[in-house]
Amino acid sequence: MPRPSLVRRPAARWGRLPSGPAPELDGQPPEAAVSARVSSALLGGKDHWPRDRDAAQRLCELDPSWARDAAAARAAVLGLAAATRGIDQFVDLGCGLTTGAADSALAPLHTAVGPRHPGAHVVYADRDPMVLAHTRALLHPPAPATARHLEADLTDPVALLAALRHEAGLQWRRPVAVLLSDVLHELTDAQARPLLAALRDDLPDGSVLLLTHRLPAEGATAAAVATAHTEAALAWHPRAADQLTALLPGWRALPLAHTTRTPGFTTLAVTTGRRPA
Repeated sequence: MPRPSLVRRPAARWGRLPSGPAPELDGQPPEAAVSARVSSALLGGKDHWPRDRDAAQRLCELDPSWARDAAAARAAVLGLAAATRGIDQFVDLGCGLTTGAADSALAPLHTAVGPRHPGAHVVYADRDPMVLAHTRALLHPPAPATARHLEADLTDPVALLAALRHEAGLQWRRPVAVLLSDVLHELTDAQARPLLAALRDDLPDGSVLLLTHRLPAEGATAAAVATAHTEAALAWHPRAADQLTALLPGWRALPLAHTTRTPGFTTLAVTTGRRPA
């Protein structure tokens, strides 16, 4: 029986790995898996190492739809961003190695929103050193001049919001669309609550939050998936839809088209309910 395969997509155009030995990243030896690189392996990217590929392959063995669902969820959240009306400022929090071609599963946010929002201001934010280096490379042409890179830690929402206000080039009197694409499962409830509350309270009026979040697997697969994450030293906090909405008091859900529903994920678009003046 053939092994489940990872998503095969066009090679990334920007930010290729350097030749030679891999540098240590975030204080970890090169053989340690990192979530952004595992996602790159899952979605057909080139920016990953053997341990990342091993972790990705193990997840696909446990759930043959793992990579396909991840690609569909990314496409769904990019579609939501592109369809957002009255907003031309976008922030991709925990952007990962989304440095691929526009038609790939690793397409950067600006390639999705640019056609419908000419001149949109796009901010890519992450804390992983490899992600930061590759995002800087992505911001060279053909990326738009209005795109910015921002070092940010989702577990420090006070610093994150300060950076968004003062370092990201955003016009804080105008609404912002914030993406949390397949990243909240890396945070505990105790970490996610203050992040989501800070975004709710501090984002400009009329802003929206676009989320995709992994659902728990079913039956024995759930324990096996959790073990695979633990063995790869990857954070894993899947949540049912009601568990996710419980983290979002004060946010109001926006209606979604049927096409945004992705197996294995909850997809949400929420707003504080406030409107821009």
